Amino acid sequence: MKALLIPLDDRPVTYVFPSMIANAAGIEIIAPPRSLMGSLFHAAQIDSLIGWINTTLERNQLDVVIIGLDSILYGGLITSRRCDDPAKTIAKRLGSLKKWRPSGKDKPKIFAQTSIMRISDNYDNTEEKQYWARYGKEIFEWSGVLYRMSKTNKVNQGLLDSYERRIPLEIRDDYLKLRFRNFQINQEIVDMVGDKLIDRLIVSVDDSGNQGLNVLEREKLVQKVQQQGLTKKVFSYPGADEVIDTLLSSWLNDQLRTMNVKIRAKPVFSPPGVANCPSRYEGQTVGETLKSQVEAAGIEFVNEFDGSSNGGNTIDITIVMHGSDVQQGDHILLPGQPDLRQIDTRMQVKETIAILEKATTPCILCDVAYANGSDPLLSEELIQRPDLIAKLIGYAGWNTTGNTIGSALSMGVARLFAIRTQRRNELTDKAFNRCMFTRLADDWAYQTRVRPQLSADASIDQLAQLIRPYLAKIGQSMKFEPGNLRVSFPWKRTFELEVCFEDR
Repeated sequence: MKALLIPLDDRPVTYVFPSMIANAAGIEIIAPPRSLMGSLFHAAQIDSLIGWINTTLERNQLDVVIIGLDSILYGGLITSRRCDDPAKTIAKRLGSLKKWRPSGKDKPKIFAQTSIMRISDNYDNTEEKQYWARYGKEIFEWSGVLYRMSKTNKVNQGLLDSYERRIPLEIRDDYLKLRFRNFQINQEIVDMVGDKLIDRLIVSVDDSGNQGLNVLEREKLVQKVQQQGLTKKVFSYPGADEVIDTLLSSWLNDQLRTMNVKIRAKPVFSPPGVANCPSRYEGQTVGETLKSQVEAAGIEFVNEFDGSSNGGNTIDITIVMHGSDVQQGDHILLPGQPDLRQIDTRMQVKETIAILEKATTPCILCDVAYANGSDPLLSEELIQRPDLIAKLIGYAGWNTTGNTIGSALSMGVARLFAIRTQRRNELTDKAFNRCMFTRLADDWAYQTRVRPQLSADASIDQLAQLIRPYLAKIGQSMKFEPGNLRVSFPWKRTFELEVCFEDR
């Protein structure tokens, strides 16, 4: 089987990690040159990228195209919030997709992601338009007012004026123009599912609260999906960077179903209250995020969330949700926000370890105790327990709850796919071990232990020196020799880490 992956941009989590997961499943991957992809500081080479895709499709018999549409529409996830290209230009780029599947053929399948533009509650313009540095929080609050007014069908002009006076008219106009253009394109993308040009679509909601223009857009798109009877083909939920992983998982599960094989999972929350814990940056609970991620990945729950049985079906995997039943921590301290960099999870860690010890099925461990990194207490217990790491077929603990769950589930699906389809071999084992090593190295070693010691202008030499002992511990615990490793800051900042495996 052969898949074409077009990621959101050139970051390790979006460009490298999905290919690792596919390789762990035994799937041959074709991906565009990294130099064509968008980055923090520049957009993708859109025309060249579309040309490369067209040429690749002509020269290869592909089973599926899995694509982050933002790359060919706007030049990447970041530039989808900055790009001023008119809707007509964006629509023309979208139209290129119509030629990807020959008329009358059912391959390649087209599995796609599009994003709803986020609204950040801060003054950080690193990933936004320049005016966010001065008006970011004001735009966020204004957006919330517009959302609330849309729900009451009443316009409190005095209240609206008080918010709009804080933001210059030209900035408000520019912002609304950008949002409307992206929303218009997203409506066209949903229509393409109805026209059978796209087989599966995830409309991802990046860094969202529970109010705002982005929430309103999502509600309208979901209504459109329901009206067109597309709820089995189009999914929308909080997330972004992990969605290509999830689309891959969905496609792998489709292939298994053609063989009359289903992956059935049971969720276990540690502690039980984790399901109702608010998830940071998502505007919903951890349990709600798990439900949406599992559904989009094509996994079937054996037990409902209330614990009731639905027929005693065989469980293939246990999804262990480790976290807090009160408040999710956060390894990043934002100005004006509470300091959640250290929460007490000692009892939860004991409970999670006990669950893993008693588990009789392979486990997927989703560490959602913190945003922006793993629970160091749990990670360090795991590193001391190679027997428990050996039970894991999926693991993650990074950034948001959705990022963590989506990537961990996809690892597990890929592992089971390789086993069930008799594709498991030395190469798939190596790819799987690289996935696990990468997540432990990034989510635990770097985000929770090394990054707090680094200044914003830290050097690669400092990074390498600090992380080296942790990488050695991970390799020893996994009983995995990763070979020559190189670490770097791919976007020239400390937010992202890249662990590069250099084959000997």
